[in-house]
Amino acid sequence: MDQDMEVWKQIFQELIQEVKPWHKWTLRVDKDLLPNSLKLGWSQYQQWGFARFQCSLCSRSWASAQVHVLFHMHKTEGKPEGKVKMRVFAQRCRNCDQSPFEFPEFTKENISRILNNLVFRILKKCYREGFKSMEEIPVIKEITLEGPHDKNNCEACLQGYCAQGVAPPWTP
Repeated sequence: MDQDMEVWKQIFQELIQEVKPWHKWTLRVDKDLLPNSLKLGWSQYQQWGFARFQCSLCSRSWASAQVHVLFHMHKTEGKPEGKVKMRVFAQRCRNCDQSPFEFPEFTKENISRILNNLVFRILKKCYREGFKSMEEIPVIKEITLEGPHDKNNCEACLQGYCAQGVAPPWTP
């Protein structure tokens, strides 16, 4: 996720600078971020996207359309700046005992779509800029997936945060 994070940061900066060129926003990973556990003045955005995983033990790879991406965002009052904290929930290999949670690899296109949706949410929640009926940009599913979501190996499910079968693919 570390080298992948540089891609996330670069795309985020490009997108936020398009809409708020004189404002300074930062994006950073926070592995302890939890859904609906917000500090005062912060807003939340969640999206479930398509990504690929690879087991570090057996090299098995798999894809998931239920990768939970969580953002908390805050604009500094009276200043042209803000912060975004981000957490991507991991999954583990179903074939290996004691396998570690692996972080997903998103395509650049899906990173861009997720971050575009985040920027729209920042404009709406932090700047109160209107988008009465804003449509989310859907992520691209590269392949058709078969079978149920593997709840026993999904970090978000195991922590009680996965929306598989419970909610739409995003939350306001």
